[in-house]
Amino acid sequence: MTNLQDMYDIATRLRKELITKHMETGMAHIGSDLSCLNVLLTLYAKVMGENDKFILSKGHAALALYSVLHYVGILKDDIYSTLGQDGSLLGEHPLYGIDGLEFATGSLGHGLPLAAGMALAKKMSSEGGFIYVLLSDGECQEGSTLEAMNFIARERLDNLICAIDSNLWQAYDRTLFQIDKVRGVFGAAGWEDIRVIDGRKFEDIYNALADGNRNGPRLVISKSIMALGVKSMEDQLEWHYRPPTREQAERFIREIEEG
Repeated sequence: MTNLQDMYDIATRLRKELITKHMETGMAHIGSDLSCLNVLLTLYAKVMGENDKFILSKGHAALALYSVLHYVGILKDDIYSTLGQDGSLLGEHPLYGIDGLEFATGSLGHGLPLAAGMALAKKMSSEGGFIYVLLSDGECQEGSTLEAMNFIARERLDNLICAIDSNLWQAYDRTLFQIDKVRGVFGAAGWEDIRVIDGRKFEDIYNALADGNRNGPRLVISKSIMALGVKSMEDQLEWHYRPPTREQAERFIREIEEG
């Protein structure tokens, strides 16, 4: 299993790869990909076991998920090489039929309800393993998310771990659901195990996601930043949608390499 200290170098490599992929394909949402990459990498390289399942509710971060699935060997070279091409399964949002993907996502607010159903089914069938789901902070405003949040707490689904990528941006403005509000809403619904972590630190992410002692669902709020890891891109709304030009991509990669 990958050493936690090695994850920083792996994430650096994947960040450079993502910048190149976004430049070549013209796909958007590079800022969201970079902000949640560390959580995805930790889940697949360190945390998840054979009976665990993952749902990417914030489907616009699909390229980050593809890169991690490719790194761990779930997504094969012949499929990964088709990214963004006509007829490819690898589009800007995940499609069902890709190895490692349970559902097509991208219409925000559906991931937590799906996770709730999967976790309840595991309970009813006495099947082991956990359901992990990654949300954006903005989709916490969706009514379906709020309903699922209440249902999960009522059923005390202790086999469900919800992570939120709190990068503080949504679409065209700052998200209304920043950390204190997210923590308050989930807490009011009955979630008792709520942890706020540094989304830059693999040690924090691992400890929050892998700790098996729980008496109900867990919420992990990952304090991140748009375009995490590329200083000249960080916390700028334009990188929610805009892909880099070749000149920008080369500059961003040099910036990463120079530290």
